[in-house]
Amino acid sequence: MRNQIGVLRSLFCVAIALAVLAALGFHAVQAQENKVLAKVGSETITEADLKEMANAAPERFRQLYMTPEGQQRTLEYVVNIFVLAAEAEKQGMDKAPGVKRLIDFTKKDLLARLYLDKMSQGLAAPTDAEALAFYEANRSQYSVPESVHLHHILVQEEKDAKDVLARLKKGEKFADIATQISICPSKVKGGDLDWLPRGSLVPEIEDVVFKMTEGQTQGPVKSRYGFHVLFLEQKKAPQETPFEQVKDYIVEQLKFQKQQENYDKLAEALRKQMNVQVLATPPAPTETGAPAPAAPGATPPAAPAGPAK
Repeated sequence: MRNQIGVLRSLFCVAIALAVLAALGFHAVQAQENKVLAKVGSETITEADLKEMANAAPERFRQLYMTPEGQQRTLEYVVNIFVLAAEAEKQGMDKAPGVKRLIDFTKKDLLARLYLDKMSQGLAAPTDAEALAFYEANRSQYSVPESVHLHHILVQEEKDAKDVLARLKKGEKFADIATQISICPSKVKGGDLDWLPRGSLVPEIEDVVFKMTEGQTQGPVKSRYGFHVLFLEQKKAPQETPFEQVKDYIVEQLKFQKQQENYDKLAEALRKQMNVQVLATPPAPTETGAPAPAAPGATPPAAPAGPAK
């Protein structure tokens, strides 16, 4: 959850940074009519400025602004933008050829986002029926595979694994032996590996584990890590996530698809009107190359979590 909040905050900052540029066009008039929240040199930041920036941000980030804490964070962020940008201009950074080109592209990127947002306002929202049809056609995307609650003891030599089996047969507890001799970090939890879905284990272990029955101990099983003694505590059959649990996610996914299709349609029509000519292809990407961007401002929704254990 903490990571998700961090990502949302980072994305919100990006959205606000773009919204700042959109809002500055309204700044001069609003500064005379609204409460001044901050001054940066000769420039002012008003309450209306912040509202305009929040309105220009995507809806999923806009709600972060609707709290006193969010408004204060937004104000602090905008003030920081103003002071950092002012210092960059003071040092002449905005005059550098590469920077001027980047500023020009940022302006075009913002205008493209605003235009796309305007031209997407009339798009029909996905219906529950469309969402259900998508769910039915893609049920496998919304299921959790067969899972096992597994414990293991890992040792270097096969004879050590056989010794473990002998100790278990005499009545010693699995967790106690794991804590004493296992070379896996799971030893601190008595060898408990928790729930593991099919496909998450090394093949040598998975081939054995999913054929075991609950309460069964098996070993020695060899893998590239050493020799394992396995104990299967519990097994779960594949679980399908109910439609109602993922409906909102599917609606957002379909909305994104419609926006992407609209973007492609608009861009293609305008390219024809403006007689665009692509004269060369870019070089092949390296292994660390970024993926091709989606439509300006379009962000695919995050996949939902599976059913609770």
